[in-house]
Amino acid sequence: MAKQKPGIDKISLRMEAIWSDAELRIMQDVVRRIKQYKKITSTADYQINRLIDLGKSTEEIERILKESLDATYSEMYELYDEVINWQYVRNAEIYEQINDRFLPPEENRWMIQISEAVKKQTSDELKNIAQSYGFSVMMGDKRVFTPFATYYQKYVDAAIMDLTSGGFDYNTVIRRVVTQMTNSGLRTVDYASGHSNRTPVAVRRAVLTGLSQVTGKISERNAALLGTDYYEVDWHAGARPTHRIWQGKVYTYQELETICGLGTVTGLHGANCYHDYYPFFPGISERNWSDDWLEEQNQKEAELKSWNGKEYDAYGRTQKQRQMETAMRAQREKISLLKEAGADPDEIVLHKAKYQAQLNEYSRFCQQMKLPEQRERIYYDMRGRIATNDKAQNAMFHPEMIKNASKDVAQYKRYREVLGNSLGSLAKFGQVKYNDSRAWEQLQKRVSTYREINTKNWSEEFKTKSKQAYDRFTKENIVMSVHALSRLPRLNKSGYVNIDERNVMQLLRNLPNYKESETRLAYFSEKLQLSIIRNVKTGDVVTIVRAKTPKGDWVNV
Repeated sequence: MAKQKPGIDKISLRMEAIWSDAELRIMQDVVRRIKQYKKITSTADYQINRLIDLGKSTEEIERILKESLDATYSEMYELYDEVINWQYVRNAEIYEQINDRFLPPEENRWMIQISEAVKKQTSDELKNIAQSYGFSVMMGDKRVFTPFATYYQKYVDAAIMDLTSGGFDYNTVIRRVVTQMTNSGLRTVDYASGHSNRTPVAVRRAVLTGLSQVTGKISERNAALLGTDYYEVDWHAGARPTHRIWQGKVYTYQELETICGLGTVTGLHGANCYHDYYPFFPGISERNWSDDWLEEQNQKEAELKSWNGKEYDAYGRTQKQRQMETAMRAQREKISLLKEAGADPDEIVLHKAKYQAQLNEYSRFCQQMKLPEQRERIYYDMRGRIATNDKAQNAMFHPEMIKNASKDVAQYKRYREVLGNSLGSLAKFGQVKYNDSRAWEQLQKRVSTYREINTKNWSEEFKTKSKQAYDRFTKENIVMSVHALSRLPRLNKSGYVNIDERNVMQLLRNLPNYKESETRLAYFSEKLQLSIIRNVKTGDVVTIVRAKTPKGDWVNV
């Protein structure tokens, strides 16, 4: 059964509501700016002009501002007079001639053009303008949107309309939507394919794609009104190779679909596509990009540049840049979450240092690749300054530890579970690992010994005493095996002289006097009635045995 289209009246009312919401957001931002700066700023002036374009009367704008600012008429006159005298004011008449003239929606050609494009883009549904499949699942052969999709689509739709209205700039809108979603707990956007994107990536792609597709619908409507079936696709640097072959040329609408892939995810106006297309009139219009110029640019775009042992063409360089920006946004989020969770201050500083290193590498890459830095892509989260504040903080950690921050933090936590507070701080752990190979080897041995002790079927008291004994011997540069540690409490027995740990340490300070095998040396004391066996390769004390005479098969050394 064919899907029933909603009635024309309902569509008109819903479209009117969409525009009203966009006007309200612009008006609220104008009021916010005036309250903050105590004057009508350049941006606020621009936004007021956009409200006029949307059909608002100067009288209504003044009334809303007066009520929202709780201002007197004299204060409003003063506010307006300051703008009128400003040499860069866009349209002084807005503030000089206050009247009730407004432009009804049905007479506003600009609004009609955009409204028709949105209707066509959404098949008269007037929602999910980006046509995103975010937060959807497949049930059999039917796509079903989860409850989260409602919030996601609402945020993205508002962003697209705010950009379409001209009331807000692109970066402001993206930052606002990302903040709204993350504050709502939506940190990732999941798709039916099983793929998942972080919120900034998903939002930016959805808004950019949705806005491009609405622009495309406007071009198609204009082409139909002007009686042409031809379109020129624009050109931009760094296009993906599959788009590079068709950008900058003229096509019929059918060729936009068959050659450029219009309507597909990977084609023209698909995901992350920056291209647009505009009506073209053969014999009248002149192409913006000749075939010779396009061929020359394609050759330049295919040139390879090297970075850290890998080569990138123009598209590959921009993709590497996007990867770096994504990694930095993820690092900023990690730092914020660590702060919220009350994590170890050293861990926070380490991850800040890693973020600073990422920023430095990003700058070097952009400079070497001749790419402009786009840090606004990094700062969508509105979290402010994240990097470390001074050189002393950066110096707390070795460069390799900064590079391997997550891996080393995980290792530190594993070691801390075994050794407890005796392990020391994360910064100290890093200094040992990367600056003192001998101390690092000892630390690893200590952890492995503690772990082995933990596996034994011993009482907790005996385990604790064995670990303490291991540490005492380690201070004397003696490494005890777990078996040797288990022998310490049983040193004294009937018929033998009494001894203690100090006697064991004293004997081990001497040179070995026997060889038990090619891999084992023996320390024997007839006076102490004690023999100690040490592994030649590892230096570990293998066992401790009470004996009055050396073994018969030992070789005197």
